[in-house]
Amino acid sequence: MLIWLGIFILFVLTQKSMRNSLKDVVKLLFGKYFLVIYLTLGIYLFGVFSLLKAIGLWTFADIKDSIFWLFSVAFVLVFSLNKAKDSKYFKEILFDTIKVIAILEFVINFYNFSLVTELILLPILIFIVMLQAVAGLDSKNAQVANLLTNLMAIFGFGLLIYSIFQMANGYSDFFKLGTLHSFILPIILTALFLPYLYCLSLYSIYESYFIRLDFMTVKKEKVKKVKKYIRQRAHININRLNRIMERFDKKVFYDDTDLKKYVKEISKRKKASG
Repeated sequence: MLIWLGIFILFVLTQKSMRNSLKDVVKLLFGKYFLVIYLTLGIYLFGVFSLLKAIGLWTFADIKDSIFWLFSVAFVLVFSLNKAKDSKYFKEILFDTIKVIAILEFVINFYNFSLVTELILLPILIFIVMLQAVAGLDSKNAQVANLLTNLMAIFGFGLLIYSIFQMANGYSDFFKLGTLHSFILPIILTALFLPYLYCLSLYSIYESYFIRLDFMTVKKEKVKKVKKYIRQRAHININRLNRIMERFDKKVFYDDTDLKKYVKEISKRKKASG
């Protein structure tokens, strides 16, 4: 597996377009915006792990599983927040974790590689997963994103086959009550991670839309009022905020429309016809 990773890295470095795209992705990955996310994410997860430890659901023996979850689930979800169009997205995350991620993570993490192998593989895989997630944010990096996705798919498939083989040879160790914890842990972590994701998504939507509002008109006082009314009406409701964004017409900046009533009206859910 390490040989294939080495071949992939050499291949990327020999392709000028991919090399340039990779540089852009790395710069973005360590840019100011993401550094703030890393900081807030670290603080939040410290609280989550402290809580789980206090109630006996997490110990230092779970560090490896937690790191795997962090980079295979948490960071991927953070970098995919642009898909969060409504609150249903966050429910789907939890169900997807139960259906797929928890099972795969459980099977793969149940069997350990040698310490040397893990020390080499883990940093490389962490970096590749983060590059993959960030590359997917910009279409100009699609070539790099696709290559990284394919590489991780091949690696994941190989790892899964290895784990299944190990499980078949040691099924008596596999079916123990202690292994239930390894299955449930990623589900618990994902469920507790959803509030952070929701808040981050809400903040991101507000910030990007308010910037757009600033460029809609030179009438700054009206823009300020609209922002105020949007905050008052949407609060922390992503669905309502998205409805306002989709229906808002900048023409109201140039007529006598009652902005407060207008924002309230466009934020309402449409009644089903019939």
